[in-house]
Amino acid sequence: MDLPPLSFHASLEEKWDEEEEPDEIETLMKVFPSVYHQYLDDFSKVKAEKLPPHHTCDNHIKLEGLSPPVGAIYCLSNNESEKLQEYISKDVNKG
Repeated sequence: MDLPPLSFHASLEEKWDEEEEPDEIETLMKVFPSVYHQYLDDFSKVKAEKLPPHHTCDNHIKLEGLSPPVGAIYCLSNNESEKLQEYISKDVNKG
C-alpha cells in the first residue's frame, strides 16, 4: 500500500498560500489563542472559496436508476428565489 508522503511546515506563515493576504494571517493570529494557531487554515477566506484538492480516497456514491425529483423543494417568494439563485451562481462560479 503506497501512502502519500508526510509534509511538515516549519512555521504558520509557510502553510498559507501566496494568495493569502498577510493582514488576514495577522488578524487571525490576534483573534485566536496561540493554542489554536495550527488550525488557522480552517478560517482562511481565500481557501474557503476553493474546493479542496482531490485525494486517492475521494468517495463517489453511484445511485443507479435514480435521479433527483424535478421541481422546487420549497415554496419561495420571488425575493427569496432571486437570493437563492444569486447564492447558487456565486458558489457554482467558485468551482
